[in-house]
Amino acid sequence: MDGVNEFSFKELQEATSRFSIAIQVGEGGYGKAFKGTLADGTVVAIKHAQQGSLQGDKEFYTEIEILSPLHHRNLVSLVGYCDEDDEQMLVYEFMPNGSLHDLLSGNDPFFLLPVIVFLISLVYSVIYKISLVLIARDRSPLSFATRLHIALGSARKIIYLHAEADPFLIHRDIKANNILLDFQWTAKVSDFGISRLAPVSDVKGVTEAHISTNVKGTPGYLDPEYFLAHKLTEKNDVYSLGVVFLDLLTGMQPISHGRNLVREVS
Repeated sequence: MDGVNEFSFKELQEATSRFSIAIQVGEGGYGKAFKGTLADGTVVAIKHAQQGSLQGDKEFYTEIEILSPLHHRNLVSLVGYCDEDDEQMLVYEFMPNGSLHDLLSGNDPFFLLPVIVFLISLVYSVIYKISLVLIARDRSPLSFATRLHIALGSARKIIYLHAEADPFLIHRDIKANNILLDFQWTAKVSDFGISRLAPVSDVKGVTEAHISTNVKGTPGYLDPEYFLAHKLTEKNDVYSLGVVFLDLLTGMQPISHGRNLVREVS
């Protein structure tokens, strides 16, 4: 396909030391992900779909078709792919700081202190000065400033997909697992396998308000209106992004031990 490299199975096998478990960086319904080094020295992430995986041919080709022409600082770049016999792999730029989900899972329980003080400072100007000191002293990977940086990057990518990409896109699976972080903690969205083109105008200039479709996505991040009505719109991505923001603020997963994060804060 245009704009991306096609790799042989042998090339990617060599890039990952024969898919060594020592450089495995993730695993999911699609299969396994590895950190690899291409022949030219480029460090990449290689997503290797296992036979019988939850990611079928349609999602594999959708990912390539959608990502190959898109270029934005808040989107993970697709370097190439392998589609050889029964082997399917996607090759992306490597994100050294992993996913937002993994990062939040290992948080210090006191990370919210600077956030809480900052919010209080919006009402009490005297405490505002104290909050600035606390934020400045917070050197943990997910300091308040870092969380804000990640939130803004996540929002920019949604704006790009909905209003600037050609064509406009609805991601359909915005969640902490699909927000990856580079060495500067820049948020980049990944996993476009179930994405859909946004409604477009017909010859009369009329644009459909929604797309009627089967519900796909991740429980906890799914917009309840989309789940109930099966009507997909850009607003569904915005809802999911709001849940990601709650993840960032609280460090809690959307659904955990029978508790629903959105209900807890509403």
